[in-house]
Amino acid sequence: MLRIRKFEWKIILALLMTAAAPLVITVFLVERLVEESMAVGVNERVLSGLEAGVDLYKEAIESRIKIVRLQGQALAQDATFQEAVEKGELEKARQRIESLVTGNSSVGRVRVLAGDGVVLEEKSPREFPGNRYKSKTEEWDLPDGHRLEVTFVIGKSFLAASDQLRELVLTLDNVRENFQPWTIGYYRLFLFIYVWILVAAVVMGLLLSRSVTRRVADLFRATRQAAKGDLNARVPVRSRDEIGSLSESFNRMMDEIQRGRDRIVYLEKISSWQEIARRLAHEIKNPLTPIQLAVQELHRSYRGEDPQFLSKLNDSVEIVVEEVGTLRRMVETFSEFAKMPEVQAVPVELNAFVAEFVKHSPHISSRVEFKPGPHLVGVRLDKDMMRRVLTNLVTNGLEAGEPDGVVRLEVERGDGWGTLRVIDHGAGLSRENRDRIFQPYFTTKRDGTGLGLAIVKKIVLQHGGEISMEDGEASGTIFTVRLRTDDASSYPY
Repeated sequence: MLRIRKFEWKIILALLMTAAAPLVITVFLVERLVEESMAVGVNERVLSGLEAGVDLYKEAIESRIKIVRLQGQALAQDATFQEAVEKGELEKARQRIESLVTGNSSVGRVRVLAGDGVVLEEKSPREFPGNRYKSKTEEWDLPDGHRLEVTFVIGKSFLAASDQLRELVLTLDNVRENFQPWTIGYYRLFLFIYVWILVAAVVMGLLLSRSVTRRVADLFRATRQAAKGDLNARVPVRSRDEIGSLSESFNRMMDEIQRGRDRIVYLEKISSWQEIARRLAHEIKNPLTPIQLAVQELHRSYRGEDPQFLSKLNDSVEIVVEEVGTLRRMVETFSEFAKMPEVQAVPVELNAFVAEFVKHSPHISSRVEFKPGPHLVGVRLDKDMMRRVLTNLVTNGLEAGEPDGVVRLEVERGDGWGTLRVIDHGAGLSRENRDRIFQPYFTTKRDGTGLGLAIVKKIVLQHGGEISMEDGEASGTIFTVRLRTDDASSYPY
């Protein structure tokens, strides 16, 4: 079942109010418009005038027919005309016919007939084509078996105008009689259409608002998860509008919080290991010298002549001295780890810093490839401590690769970060080792202390940056150090 959220109810209500608010005004305006329109078209004076026009058309047609009929009848009863026809004085009769044709524009033709033959005929000089004019013929008897035939013509457009005016009068009279029922029907139809428009508006509003409310709901759920301590809560970004920007900002905020928490947790863990390293260094360093001196004194004080025992004694002294040296180096590493100084960051251009590092590291520079990036990358860092980071990463990369292998350094700028990559071509690491690579005292080297990468990560975190490791494209590993870019206008180099 579709569940409508509170926010969606508010949007639907707003759409309904927006769509329904003009309804009263619209109904009022439609009513006034219909009434005024009908008042103009169904006005009594208008109807009376139109009916009078119909009567005028009718009278005009009847008058024309009556005039032609009277003129024809008068000619047929004219004694002079009858005498001329009876005696065969055709020219004299023609003059009378011509006067009838030329004297009335509605007369198209006049003929004198005898049986089926035409004795005399006179046509109007005007043309009366059948598609434009309608004709009517009437006859009158003459003495001696002759007949007078008169053809009356009238334009079809004149008759059509009369018919149209008559139909208009009938239509308006019908509208006047049915005005109220039609008005009610129009209102019903209008309301029916308007209701469906409202339904469509609500449905469309719900569909359109759901895309918005769904994203708002996702953001709400993510904030509740974050409030419960789930720092992995993220919001999918589906658009670039204001909600999309808000979602991106929330995701960036959660990334920053998670990075900050991870940084704090790791630094606290490192601090604990530093305290352990300090105590171990103190506890181990003190007895080393007495042990070495005691063994060496034992070796010097032996005066026996047993060559077999002397050989064992020499081997034992050598082993003790070697192991004491190993322990001293380990103690020094522990002490160094326990006494790491605070970061003193200054503005630095990262390309120049890496180039300077390679230049002043002759023991590794021949096996390091570095090509500065196309853009200046300004960051803030402690140069001494970051050199230590680079030295450790590059040395590890060289040791992991072939004896004549190289390590590639890359620098780039983007999205508020300056990125430094250290790329080697070694055998890589297993997934298990990759997850533990930055843990203190974890090492894959036989003589390693496991503190090098832990120190590297602590230095990077103290700079407010990040460090990560991933597999290379073909082989080896890629260590990525990211530092916040700095807006300083100038750098020392």
